[in-house]
Amino acid sequence: MSDEFSPIRPKKVPLTHARETLARASAKPASSRLTLAMLALLIGALLALVFFVIPDWLARSGVQNSPATVTHPEAAAAPGAGGPGSAAAVRSGKADPGLPPYQQVLREQARADAQAELARFVELQLQLEQQMTVGAWGADEYERAKSLAAAGDEAFVREQFEPALAGYRDATAALQALIERGRQILEQAVADGSAALTDRDARTAADRFALAATIAPSDPRVQDGQARAALLPQINERLREARNLELVEDWQHALAVYEEISQMDPLTSGLAEGRERARQGVRQGRIQALLSEGFTALDAHRFDPARSAFRAVLELDADNSVARGALQQLEKDAVVARIAALQARAASAAAEERWDDALSAYEDVLAVDGNIQFAVAGRAAAREQQRLSASLGNILKNPERLSSQQLYDEAGQLLAQASALTPRGPRLAQLITDVEGVLQAYAQPVAVVLRSDARTEVTLSSVGPLGSFTEKRLQLRPGAYTLIGSQDGCRDVREQILVRPNMAPIDIRCTEPL
Repeated sequence: MSDEFSPIRPKKVPLTHARETLARASAKPASSRLTLAMLALLIGALLALVFFVIPDWLARSGVQNSPATVTHPEAAAAPGAGGPGSAAAVRSGKADPGLPPYQQVLREQARADAQAELARFVELQLQLEQQMTVGAWGADEYERAKSLAAAGDEAFVREQFEPALAGYRDATAALQALIERGRQILEQAVADGSAALTDRDARTAADRFALAATIAPSDPRVQDGQARAALLPQINERLREARNLELVEDWQHALAVYEEISQMDPLTSGLAEGRERARQGVRQGRIQALLSEGFTALDAHRFDPARSAFRAVLELDADNSVARGALQQLEKDAVVARIAALQARAASAAAEERWDDALSAYEDVLAVDGNIQFAVAGRAAAREQQRLSASLGNILKNPERLSSQQLYDEAGQLLAQASALTPRGPRLAQLITDVEGVLQAYAQPVAVVLRSDARTEVTLSSVGPLGSFTEKRLQLRPGAYTLIGSQDGCRDVREQILVRPNMAPIDIRCTEPL
C-alpha cells in the first residue's frame, strides 16, 4: 500500500436542490404539503452528511491506513481545498498546517452561519408554500428570491461561505418582502370584500374575495367571504320581498322571510334591524288581538279569561295603559259580581239548611269586605242554626245521657232555643219534634231493683252512695248509669247499666278477693 494519497474533495452538491424539491412539493395538493417539513429536515441531514460526515470519515480512514500522508500538489493548489472538514485538510488526523487555527475557526463559523441562513430561507419558503399561493401578484419576486438562493448555493459549493451567507440573506429578505406583500394584498382584499358584503354589493364582494383566493384559498375568511358573496344576489332579492311585506303590514310573513335570510347568512347587513321591525309588528298585532279578546270577555262577565288576556298584553308591553285600566275596572266588576254570587250561594244553602255551606259563603263575602252587613247578619244566623241543629242531633244520638239531671235540663234549654229560631226549615222542625219526644220519655222515672250480699258498699252515679243491702228499690230516670261495688279484701266491681221501663233486677257484689 502506498504511503501517499491524493486528497479527496467533498462532492459539490448544489444546495438549490432544496428549492426544486420544495417547488415540486408545492405543486401537490395541500394535504401533501404537510411533508415539506420532513423534506427540509432531510435536506439538512444531507448537507451535514456531504460537508461534515464524509470528509471526516475519509480523513479518519486515511490516518488509519497510512501512517505518513502527503498532500497532492493539485489538491494544495485547489481553491478551498484546505478548508476544515475536507479530506485534503487532514494529515495524520491533524488540520492543514497551511491555514492558521483562527482562520479555520472563522471559516467554520462562516459555513455554519451560511447554513443557518439557508435554513431560515427554507423555513420561509415552507411558510410561503403552506400559507399562500404565489400567482401573478408575486411570481417575479418569487423567482428573484430563488435566484438569490441559487447564487448562494454556488458560492457555498465553492466553499466561499461569506458570499454564500450574503446570497442567502438577500434571498431570505426577498422572500420576507414577498410574504409581507402577499399578506398586505390579502388583508386589503379581505377588508374590501367585507365592506362590500356590508354594503350588499355582490359584484365587488365576489371580485375582492376572488383576488384573496389567489393568495390564500384555504384562509377561512376567504372561504367564508366567497360563500357569502355567492349568496348575496339571492339574499338581496329576499330582502326586497320582506320590505314589501312590511309595507302592507304583513308582519308575520315578513318575519318568516327574515328568518329564511338568517338561515342563509346570519351576518347579512340590515337583517337584524329588519327582523326586529317585523317582530315588533307581530307583537303589536298580538297586543291588539288580546285587548279585543279581553274586552269581549269582560263585557260577558267572564273575568278569568278577560284577566288572562289583559295580563298577556302587559307581558308584551308592561306600560300598556289600556290593559292596566281594563284590569282595574275588571277587578272592581269582579268584586261586585263575586259578592253577588256568594250572597246567592249563601241564601240557597240556608234555604236547604246546609248551614256549613252557608257559613262558608258568608265568610268568603266578609273576606272581601268585612263590613258587608248581610254577610255579618247571615254568618251569625248560620252559626246559631248550625250550633242548635248539631246539639239537638247529639241529644238524639245519645239519649241515655239524659239520666243526668243537669244534662236533661240543658237539653230542655236547647230545645227552647231551637223552637224560637226563624226561619225554621223542615230539618230543624223534625229535630225539635224528635227531641221533645225523647225528653218526655226520659222525664218519667222507672222502677229499678238492685240486689247485693249485704257486705258490698254500693254507689250509683248521678245518685250517690247506696250503702250495703240485699235488695233496694229505686225510681230512676231512664238513661245510662254506673254501679260501683267495694268491699274490704275484695276487688272493686264496676258495671254500666241502662235504665229502661220493665227492666230485670240488677245484681251488684264483690266476689273476687284481692
